[in-house]
Amino acid sequence: MRTGGQTKQASPSNYDLQVDMARTIFLSYDQEQMIRKFGLKADEAWICLDYLNTPCRISRADGRIEEFRSGTWQECRFYNTVMTVYDLLCYHHGPHAPALSGQWCTVGNFVVTGVTDTGTFTKKYAALFDGHLNELRSACEALGGVLQPRIAGADLTCRFPVTSFFPVLLQFWEGDEEFPPKLMVLWDRNADRFLHFETTFYLQGDLLERLRSHMTGSVPSVH
Repeated sequence: MRTGGQTKQASPSNYDLQVDMARTIFLSYDQEQMIRKFGLKADEAWICLDYLNTPCRISRADGRIEEFRSGTWQECRFYNTVMTVYDLLCYHHGPHAPALSGQWCTVGNFVVTGVTDTGTFTKKYAALFDGHLNELRSACEALGGVLQPRIAGADLTCRFPVTSFFPVLLQFWEGDEEFPPKLMVLWDRNADRFLHFETTFYLQGDLLERLRSHMTGSVPSVH
């Protein structure tokens, strides 16, 4: 847009502002402790990790996150991804990583301000994935998911290493003439030692949207 012969720059969105703020906050943390605590690879310039089977690196100088896609490093400013990565690395205080319990639960076990259900959100994706079980299975594997034995009659159960030190579990039931399709994301009972409650929503949204993206051509976008 031009005004008076000059190009008017678009104002940054609230999401962009929060991403930049999170970068600044990240730089205030002890990076050496972070690297040791979670067993991360690092050099003088970058801290490296895999996030949902995508190589990522964080600049030690300015905190920006980059993902390796299509053969090149690209800055990632997607809000859900950035906030999840920062929170997983920074939320827990202390020199040693918290322990996983090995037991799965719903997000309702981490009761905060009465918000305990994400069913409305997951219903959209359950409807999109319904009838595309094979495509969903392939998308899960593309994101590094490991298929598990059936639990509670689910048509698909998959464990995702979100990072090398933090997993989530996805279950999906196809619909039939009696019941609509159902999708659940389950969390380790100690998940609240790894990330804020709010971040579970960012991570869940990121995971489901990446699955949908891998299934492009089979399911439409979510609006």
